[in-house]
Amino acid sequence: MDIDWDDHRYFLAIARERSLTAAGKALGVSQPTVSRRLDALEAKLKVRLFDRTHQGYELTAVGMDLFDTVAQVEEDLAQAGRKIYGKDQELTGGLRITCTEILLNGYLSEHIWPFLEQNPGIEMSVFSTRAPLSLSRNDADLALRFTNKPPETLAGRRLAAATYSVYTSSGEAGARFTPSSRSGWDWIGLPDDTYNQLFIGAVEPEGRIKHRADSMAAIQSMARQGLGAAVLPCYVADRDPGLRRAEPETLLDLKLDLWLLYHPDVRRVYRVRLFAEFMVNLILSDLDLFEGRRPFQVN
Repeated sequence: MDIDWDDHRYFLAIARERSLTAAGKALGVSQPTVSRRLDALEAKLKVRLFDRTHQGYELTAVGMDLFDTVAQVEEDLAQAGRKIYGKDQELTGGLRITCTEILLNGYLSEHIWPFLEQNPGIEMSVFSTRAPLSLSRNDADLALRFTNKPPETLAGRRLAAATYSVYTSSGEAGARFTPSSRSGWDWIGLPDDTYNQLFIGAVEPEGRIKHRADSMAAIQSMARQGLGAAVLPCYVADRDPGLRRAEPETLLDLKLDLWLLYHPDVRRVYRVRLFAEFMVNLILSDLDLFEGRRPFQVN
């Protein structure tokens, strides 16, 4: 029985995400579409691939066997594609970069666009998402990731240790945020309390999170308006005239290494190598900014 690769894509997404809604987001389609494709696949195979549980979609024994096979086929296809792509020595064509939204909007964008003007044959796609894309599955060519444990399957280079500090508005609205009154501050955090406990909790374990936003750029904007204090990366916040550090020190326990990562099979692609060299030189020239040593405003 023929099963096209599109069926496999849907199956893999559901198995990995364990949710139709999350699988739909990963594939860029709606939840009903994912549900219809799964029903059609199970009807075609005449087997049940998933158990529907309160914890999510769990693979059945048959589903596990299929997953092992399909995941291996996916990796084989990706490897073949990387080998072909790795022989590309042209300075024209696509280049896919993945990084966080705040790194893109708060730092990279002003540098990327001049790079593209100097290399007009490159067609760049930038994916700024909190969900890390897979370089092994060819989701992107290069990743700029903040991590202290990069995957061993990837090649790359550590560029900087990104530091964080506490920021408030540099205007009158920020005057109430003094170190002596820190226990009574309002804080701005993410919807994810894991982040809040790690970052805000490192400063004020009992801190009251009054406002939340689903992106660091939004948190930065809210802090700029005086809505609360926020823990932000120095490479963004120290350059923002609407912000100032509530305290001069960086948070010594909060450092994430910035890595430039790529799959070994694409390192020989000229445009990938060119952009990688560009990024290395750029970040190294701004090490003081990433490490929180550039002059800043203090309350």
